[in-house]
Amino acid sequence: MSDGNRPQEERRIRSIRGLNDDLYREFSAKARELGVSVGELMNVAMSRLLVSMDAGTSAGRRLADALRSLGSKLGEAQSRAFKSAVEAVADFDLVADLDELRVGRGDLERARRPLVFSNIRRLEFGDDVDWELLSSKVRSINVVDEVIVPEGIPLLELASRCRLVKRIARRGEAGTPRGDLST
Repeated sequence: MSDGNRPQEERRIRSIRGLNDDLYREFSAKARELGVSVGELMNVAMSRLLVSMDAGTSAGRRLADALRSLGSKLGEAQSRAFKSAVEAVADFDLVADLDELRVGRGDLERARRPLVFSNIRRLEFGDDVDWELLSSKVRSINVVDEVIVPEGIPLLELASRCRLVKRIARRGEAGTPRGDLST
């Protein structure tokens, strides 16, 4: 639909504070790739999020209740509420919002559902983690500054599971520590 056919309200400029620059760049690039404006893609994304929340009615209600009760405590509380809602309707467990996390073989073996790691500054997998286990338990790694893996992990295959990851390195490469993280 061209701008001339849109009601004035639809064309109004809105500002959203606190957007992650990397996420916005990727979102904007996806809009260009699809041949739509960022606003049009944002409308679709927001609509689908609301539909997803409605589909998981109890999870959506819990999220809405949690968001209403947050008030001035938006930051950390909002993240936990969203994580709970996502986990309630998803077929994976979300591990998010950490400065640093070290994951060993035992941690992955005890995971009941596939894992999604998100918003972690440094994510490190122990020397006891092999590709077969990692690929069967880790669905994706998103918005992580640095992922450190042991020898034997195929970096390109791992990278295909990553979004907005700044660096993937094997333990022992320049700037990465050596050591076993067995649990």
